[in-house]
Amino acid sequence: MRTETYETNVQGMICRQCEDIVSNALTQTRGVVNAGASYWKNRVTVSYDPDIISPEEIRAVLEKSGYPAGDGGVTGMTVDIICLLAMVGLFFLFKDVNLVSVPKAEAGATLGFIFVIGLLTSTHCIGMCGGIMLSQTTDASIADAKGRKRRGLKAALAYNGGRVLTCIVTGAVFGGIGAVITYTMTFKSILFTMSGAVVLLLGLNMWGVIPGLRALSPQLPGACELPKKARSRWVGRPLIIGLLTGVMPCGATYAMWVYSMGTGSALSGSLSMLVWCLGTVPLMFIFGSVGAFIPVKYSKWMVKISAVFVAALGLLMLVKGINMGRI
Repeated sequence: MRTETYETNVQGMICRQCEDIVSNALTQTRGVVNAGASYWKNRVTVSYDPDIISPEEIRAVLEKSGYPAGDGGVTGMTVDIICLLAMVGLFFLFKDVNLVSVPKAEAGATLGFIFVIGLLTSTHCIGMCGGIMLSQTTDASIADAKGRKRRGLKAALAYNGGRVLTCIVTGAVFGGIGAVITYTMTFKSILFTMSGAVVLLLGLNMWGVIPGLRALSPQLPGACELPKKARSRWVGRPLIIGLLTGVMPCGATYAMWVYSMGTGSALSGSLSMLVWCLGTVPLMFIFGSVGAFIPVKYSKWMVKISAVFVAALGLLMLVKGINMGRI
């Protein structure tokens, strides 16, 4: 078999996910031996069998995937420079302006009031975990619109279901042993610094600006594996990510953990956390499932913006954690 190489500039690639979409579309085409894409260079290199496929047919595959051959539009590197400036701007904005006020439950509050607190803090939850949720509910690689919507809705339900389950467990834990646990400033500093570093790396990984981070993407531990039938991308992974997100450091969650500790009862603490988390679900579900209804050519921008948002929040948490240790 003889092979030839075809190279062309490609329009619209702004992220690593775009590279994957283009490469997958080409490698799944009969006659294509190998394909590589670079969103920074806006360029695709294809090794193909000229007896089976022609350059014109390769360009047709690129057109169908949503990334037509040719020059035009902003380049991936230009987008990343803009994103970097946006991340710095968001960092200082979040640092200097208290955009979200996290209400705290007073001891003896009714479950109805706790539910209202959940509704009010759901905007804070979107700020802290919205990007993580979108990474599970938004998949631009699914070309079929119905399939993408169905996956988004199921993933949003699974992700929020995982959060609710974790809140029930942590509420019981903090309610049962709350009197024993104390939080020193040193402990808070270490926790916030480590959490900020993890969130920052997660944002940069979603962003795709550091290619090496893709190899460091955490794999789900064996203990978290689900049965084979439930381990689909539609349900299994978003569910587990939701379970893990439930213990992610967050001001609103901290407030409810403290409240659960004050109940002095595993049952009361668990019920309080359940009601609060259910209050956060409506807005979180809407925010997560909306991504599934966005056309492929726009969803890549949504993921990119979410990544910058998460990276800025991670940097803020990291800096706050370091500053705590200096007090």
